[in-house]
This record gives sequence, structure tokens and C-alpha cells, in this order.
Amino acid sequence: MSNLPGAIPTAVLYGLCDGVCKTMDELDNELHLNRRQISLGATKLIFRGLAERVEIGCFQLTTEGKKAVADGVQLTSGPIKPDRGACRVPHKDTLRQRAWNFMRMGNSFSIADLLMATKLGGEKTAENNLHGYLRTLVKHGYLIVLPRCAPSTKPTSNGFRRWRLLNDTGPIAPVWRRSNDTLFDHNLGNSGEVVSCK
Repeated sequence: MSNLPGAIPTAVLYGLCDGVCKTMDELDNELHLNRRQISLGATKLIFRGLAERVEIGCFQLTTEGKKAVADGVQLTSGPIKPDRGACRVPHKDTLRQRAWNFMRMGNSFSIADLLMATKLGGEKTAENNLHGYLRTLVKHGYLIVLPRCAPSTKPTSNGFRRWRLLNDTGPIAPVWRRSNDTLFDHNLGNSGEVVSCK
């Protein structure tokens, strides 16, 4: 797989070229990418309006995506939409940034969904980290906890809690400042804003 910017979403784009909904397993078998790369590539396609997530773990091209394939488009990195502020921090490939990217796809998710899509393997406290971040996002009005849990395979379990993003302010993950329990959002205003609890 090429290391050129845009190579991974381009591979996923052409992996979906037949226009049908393909599962993560199908793409994993067909592409020379790991599951995390497929998830990130699909996320970038969704942000560009080239693909859609039909159901959990199943993606297909939009009309724009099919046109891009027909035109032989090769995706590159760079801004998709105009910036909404003069001062921004650079995107960092952190666990919380990857989780925020996943949440912005628009579907409900469990902690297991987040871990599968975002954990690189070296983050030993990833689950605790994400639980704390989700609690903070709920408290500040970014997420809602859904009333129905996802079913569990364990007979004594009540299922897995699920969340949905309510307040998508932009591409940069809001920063949780644990020391004073505040949330700073770089996507708001010209230089970011501290967000109050709801």
C-alpha cells in the first residue's frame, strides 16, 4: 500500500466501486489494508460525501462516490470544507481524536465500537480513557446516552451502553482538561472556547 496522502481512502473508494453495501469483513478480505485503516479510510470518504454507512460496519458509495470512481479520481489530503476560524491547533493522531472522528460518522456506538475503530494496540488504558471522555462529552451536551442498550452475548449482562453525537462542532476533538474538569473546543469562535456543562 502506497504511503502517499489519500492512498488509503482511495483504496477503500475503489474497493466499494460495485456500488453495493460491503461489510468490514468483505473489505478486509479484498483490500491490502487492516481493519483500522479500512475504518479510517471509510470515515474520510463519508466526510467527503463519497460513501455512506448503511448500517454498523457496512459501507457503500454515494452518487458522488460512484461518479468519482467513473472519473478515475485519486484522493489527496487537504481541506474538504472551508475553515471556520482563524486560529486552529493541528490535528493529532490521538486516541480521542480518532474517537471523535468515529463519532462524527453519525451513527450510535458502544465503547466496543470505539475501541475497534480507534485503538492502535499500545494504549493500555484506552477503555478507561474513552469512558472518561464520553462522560465529559455527555456532561457538556455533545453526546446523548441512548435508552436501549446493545445486546450482549453474556446471559447475565444488561447489554452495552450506546451513545450518539448530538453536537458536531467540527473536525478537532474537544479537549478535556482533567485538572479543572473543563472542555475546550477549538472548533468554536476564532480561537476556541471553553464549553459550559449543560
